[in-house]
Amino acid sequence: MLITGIVDNIKLHPLLKRDWGLSILVEDENKKILFDTGSDYRILEHNIKHLGLEQTLENIDALFLSHYHDDHTGGLDFVLENFNVKKAYIPSQFPKELINKLERKTEVNISEKPSEIKKNIYSTGTFKENIPEHSMVLKTEKGLVVIAGCAHPNIENILNFSKEYFKDKLHAAIGGFHFYKLYEEKLFVRLDRIKKTGVEFLLPSHCTGIEAINVMNVEFKGRIIKFGAGARIEI
Repeated sequence: MLITGIVDNIKLHPLLKRDWGLSILVEDENKKILFDTGSDYRILEHNIKHLGLEQTLENIDALFLSHYHDDHTGGLDFVLENFNVKKAYIPSQFPKELINKLERKTEVNISEKPSEIKKNIYSTGTFKENIPEHSMVLKTEKGLVVIAGCAHPNIENILNFSKEYFKDKLHAAIGGFHFYKLYEEKLFVRLDRIKKTGVEFLLPSHCTGIEAINVMNVEFKGRIIKFGAGARIEI
């Protein structure tokens, strides 16, 4: 299973462009799942080109939109116009305008409850607290890998739910943890809750915030892996 960062606030590849947004490609057994589309289609297009992913993305087996915010759906028009998207997976309470746009190009699946997208790839189902959002769960030989868009329902809640529902240990969590607004006292409380989930590795990016990531490097010494645009993680 290969996970590639396409759009992120953080970049690990000198030719790529940063942006406040998130887009990740998951590849497994010739299946391609695009997680979110970033904020600006120009950044998405640029990074796809410089990562050499144009042909890879010609046929997308599943487009997974974590939630409706612009920094995750901003490149949607570009994706639908330039690639063949076989199916789309969205959380419940998604804006009708975006649903209509998707329905003109692909089959739309509303992930109200946990469901299988492809073999070993799942949706958590919609967390309706705060901003309706669903996360992706990958079943691997090393345990569960959870990919979160912004983790509006709180990353520790998503991790605990995934561990209990899918009945496996947590290998890693990737994506936006939404810590960028937290001061130290509140951040340490949240980090303590993450520790209690037992997750082995964290790959924080996007809205996690650089200051929070610096603290996490201390609190989770040796368990933080750099992630961003240009990252390629094989599991």
